[in-house]
Amino acid sequence: MNKHVCISLALLVALAGCGKKEAETQPAKTEAPPKGKYVLAAEPAGGKGVLEVRKEGKNGDEVVIVGRVGGSVAPLTKDRAFFTIVDASLKPCNEKPGDNCETPWDYCCDPKETLRAATATIKFVDANGRTLEHDAADWLGVQPLQTVVVHGKLLRDAKNDLTVQASELFIRPAASKEKP
Repeated sequence: MNKHVCISLALLVALAGCGKKEAETQPAKTEAPPKGKYVLAAEPAGGKGVLEVRKEGKNGDEVVIVGRVGGSVAPLTKDRAFFTIVDASLKPCNEKPGDNCETPWDYCCDPKETLRAATATIKFVDANGRTLEHDAADWLGVQPLQTVVVHGKLLRDAKNDLTVQASELFIRPAASKEKP
């Protein structure tokens, strides 16, 4: 065989092998479950505010909790189906006369102790309890200051912070955001 033909064949084999190896090392992308599985068309009955759930709910209870997305400058976690909500009795900064806060969903105008007691963490998890790897804003359509109604299992940690392992979510239309 001609020396040039051998070199060309060797290059083709090497390139084909590289492409195959690269494809094999790429992580498999998992398809997102349909958001319709989690996002409800109608509001679940029996919703209670964060403060009421904190007062009455016990660890492991099935709850329907209502609140506004917020509680920090970044209440939604990038690449995770995880966010925080605040009891509707607290008003975000943009609803307080004279407050020109650029991030009103952080409730920086409220005392930290008041805010902490009125906040719950919402996370959508897999069968093993790991938070789903989907951006809550993109995947669920959740945005800061929206009022949401979440159905799930209540968990309390050692500091008495609330987490709801969510199974369903309803986003209230903007006009009804004041309803408890």
